[in-house]
Amino acid sequence: MLCDAHFHLVQCFPQGEQELLASPDLDMAYACCCAHSPQEFYVQQELIAAARRAGHPCRYVPAFGMHPQAADELLPVREYTDFLETLLREHRIMAVGETGIDLYTEEFRSRLVFQQQVWYIQLELAGTAGVPVVIHCRKALDYMFRDAGLLKKIPAVVFHSFIGSPQEALSLLRRGINAYFSFGKPLLNNNKRARLCTQTLPADRLLLETDAPYQTLKGELRTDPREIRRVYDEACRLRRMELPALQSTVAENFRAAFMSGMHAPGATDPARPKIAGAMK
Repeated sequence: MLCDAHFHLVQCFPQGEQELLASPDLDMAYACCCAHSPQEFYVQQELIAAARRAGHPCRYVPAFGMHPQAADELLPVREYTDFLETLLREHRIMAVGETGIDLYTEEFRSRLVFQQQVWYIQLELAGTAGVPVVIHCRKALDYMFRDAGLLKKIPAVVFHSFIGSPQEALSLLRRGINAYFSFGKPLLNNNKRARLCTQTLPADRLLLETDAPYQTLKGELRTDPREIRRVYDEACRLRRMELPALQSTVAENFRAAFMSGMHAPGATDPARPKIAGAMK
């Protein structure tokens, strides 16, 4: 019953390793996987189909979005928009993302105008289609507060690897945003904000992730998606919960964030959900 709210399926399982998708060690009930180019999306789609054929029980939530770190590299805006609109219209994704704003480096800051352009496009499409968004935000939390009026129109907003304080998380909720806050391996690296948020935020707003194969600790080359168990174990210690109770809570939150209004678990093929208010 483990849930990974954010990872990169294609990068985790390169060609020749698809059998790992059916490994009993990959003990996931739900997982949201994000792709950032058409080519990556098509490979992701095939990997999800292969996992289903192999009988792996994980319910994958496919997502597509323009990553803010590559906001001027992947596609011309019109081509990107057309592809995202098609995926939404054809019910081939269940979330938009990861999208957001990244001001961590001078290079990223120099692209702010373009980042904001594609950010607004994705928020508009997600709101129109009635699907959640997965947000990547670094050194840019003030932009999330600035755009709270737009974010509150989206069914659910998942802050991947949230970098704010508990007070900032609660403030986003008070602004009417249906926000969920996801935490990963920084919990294992003594990240004070991530640990305090995991420990103190309302239980019904908590998600956990790996961001595999990225978000490594010092000395690591990559993160394996099976490390989600380490994240859960640390979250259990922080919240003083037994693992079954935390599993149940996070699974309920995952379904509420990604599946509410789309399909009941077990009722619909997760690769082709019914999206409320789908674009015409």
